[in-house]
Amino acid sequence: MSMAHITLNHAKLGAIKGLRDADTSLIKILGLPYGTIPQRFGRAEQLKSLSISKRSKHNIFDATESGPSSVQPWGSVSMDASNIPLPTDNLPDDEDQSEDCLNLSIRLPPACINSNCTLRTDAKLPVLVFIHGGAFFLGSGNRPYYDPTNLILHGMQRGTPFIMVSINYRLGILGFMHSPLTSGLIPENNGLYNQDLALSFVKDNISDFGGDAETITVIGQSAGGESISVKTIRSPVFKRAIVFSGTPVTMPSMTPSQHHENFLSQASSLGIATKDAHGTDRSATDIARDFITTDIQKIRELAWVGLPCANSEFFPVEKPSMELSKAGKMVPENWHLRFTPVEAQIVGTTTYDGAISYNMMSKDSSRKEHAKAFSHIARDALGDADGLALCELYGIKEIMSDPDALQAVCLFESDIGFFAAALATCEADLIPKTYFHVFDLPDPFEGPIREQGEFATHTFDIVALLGGISEDRLPKSYKAVVSKWRDTILDFVVSGTPPCEEYIGKDRKGRRGLMVNKEGVRGVGEEEWLDDDASRRRRLFELAQRVKGEAGCDILWMDVGRRFLMKAE
Repeated sequence: MSMAHITLNHAKLGAIKGLRDADTSLIKILGLPYGTIPQRFGRAEQLKSLSISKRSKHNIFDATESGPSSVQPWGSVSMDASNIPLPTDNLPDDEDQSEDCLNLSIRLPPACINSNCTLRTDAKLPVLVFIHGGAFFLGSGNRPYYDPTNLILHGMQRGTPFIMVSINYRLGILGFMHSPLTSGLIPENNGLYNQDLALSFVKDNISDFGGDAETITVIGQSAGGESISVKTIRSPVFKRAIVFSGTPVTMPSMTPSQHHENFLSQASSLGIATKDAHGTDRSATDIARDFITTDIQKIRELAWVGLPCANSEFFPVEKPSMELSKAGKMVPENWHLRFTPVEAQIVGTTTYDGAISYNMMSKDSSRKEHAKAFSHIARDALGDADGLALCELYGIKEIMSDPDALQAVCLFESDIGFFAAALATCEADLIPKTYFHVFDLPDPFEGPIREQGEFATHTFDIVALLGGISEDRLPKSYKAVVSKWRDTILDFVVSGTPPCEEYIGKDRKGRRGLMVNKEGVRGVGEEEWLDDDASRRRRLFELAQRVKGEAGCDILWMDVGRRFLMKAE
């Protein structure tokens, strides 16, 4: 692309210098700050003026370069891609990182600009906001494979232009560590509050970019999907939601007391004293102050720390579960009197979300004898008979090879931790209109899982939708399917057109959904996803019911699936 500078005058934000593509006239406004952080771990505040930014000169904010991602382990860009897997040959070694990472990027179609290069505040285009995933400790909206240019061009070509926004937020220890005993120095769920701040910034400012502040759709995948899922019923500023492979029960959360224990553990790992010279416990506030002044390089390596906090505004229960979700009880008391949910949501899953675990664990030399380990955990948690039945359902035998065993275990993870969790979210019946979405288009890129067969992998769905991978690298047969799928999603974004029949119709009979696979994009009934592959999922749900009724899926996921993944034999 040939890019030229363009300066736009925003009514509230002032002059902003962005980039304009000479071929498509698509405009990029990159690294626009939306909030400030008063001190490390502190609650972020709404940005008051772009003029305070170091990127502002002569009262013009320079938005020609992407903003930094949140602090995370170096090498995350290629590591994340290889675990999906995606091609890594054209990826940068890394991207800029900073604690000051509260920024977003906006892509404007030419319909937002007048012939004299002024912003068309009367354009009122629909807005799509992307929240990236990464297990709450990796990722950014700037990753090349999340580049939404192809999706935006698709919208322009079909006559439904829209504005795209991608946000960054705090991750890992900076965004999700918490202790309730630190006098507010380390509050809970900072990363989730950052996202809300970004969405409020979009709501307040997008009209003067040519957007319709009343037609905002938010899309997220994995941790980004989970983030959206917990916002949909809390009177959000967005109208519609698209949730891919992420629910409140898919990833673990911690109670405030568990967070405090983790806080003390991480302090010890950083060499921060938790006791004074006399062996007396130091106050959490004093420990927090040491955290605030710790070298950021030490914090960077604390990768998998900090998780969403339960018993909080976002997670108003002690332990999110599928049982509570299906019963509509993962909400505040009398929530319907206090909040207005989104108008509609799409809740999706891929047929092999467990591929992310397969690709990671297959590279871990410390993980061996997977079949034996899983069998032991299953029998311990479920008893010999049901544990054996679970292993038989997935063909897991102690004599099988590690790659075969891991593939089978991760298929179980897909079915119970992602697929069943997505169904439970649909069945909560808290949103006026809910549509179930199944993505079964195999990831075509080389990686450990490809040796086991063709699978629709975790994250390949959002990458294929946005078009961040050069489309000439996808199989030719995918072109028509992806094009039709984009049409379906954009119809939902632009006008709220249902992608398929509602998951559970008004007559409460027949669960329906949208299937995306090599055969095309079409509405299907539950038999399509329950009875495929020797009725594996149907038999899994029957086993779960036998184990502990409505709580059975939670037992299988938390006491078997998570235990295996966390190496808790």
